[in-house]
Amino acid sequence: MHPHVTLSPRRLVVTLLGTLVAGAAGTLIRYGLTGLDRLPSDTLASTTWTQLIPWWLLAINALGAGVAAFALWGPLRRHDPNDLTRVLLVTGFLGGLTSYSTLYQDLGNLWHVSTGGGLLVSLVALLSGFAFAGGGIRVARRWSRGRGHP
Repeated sequence: MHPHVTLSPRRLVVTLLGTLVAGAAGTLIRYGLTGLDRLPSDTLASTTWTQLIPWWLLAINALGAGVAAFALWGPLRRHDPNDLTRVLLVTGFLGGLTSYSTLYQDLGNLWHVSTGGGLLVSLVALLSGFAFAGGGIRVARRWSRGRGHP
């Protein structure tokens, strides 16, 4: 490993502002995509539980877990936790892109319509996150071996 890098006050401000911008970009993309499967609130009472499944958010969260796992086990593995690329990509952009708090809110809405449906979608969210993270790690390991890293 490498020595831990302590950030100067200037570098800390640049890192914080960059993370803010990267997180905002990820959040805006997620907001745009998840708006594709949102139902108007006045129709919630007349919906079936399957109409409340947040498909886009499930896909975004699973993909984000896979990309973060790939980045942290692959190209950014040997980078310091304070490395600007690592912080901007994983903490900022992917942190903003994925949203487990929004998922929990959506699952709460689903739970009120169908407890079984809420449990099923919760399980799918959990397993897909693990599966995509595991896939990201496997791809990163192959990528690292192809580049001569152990």
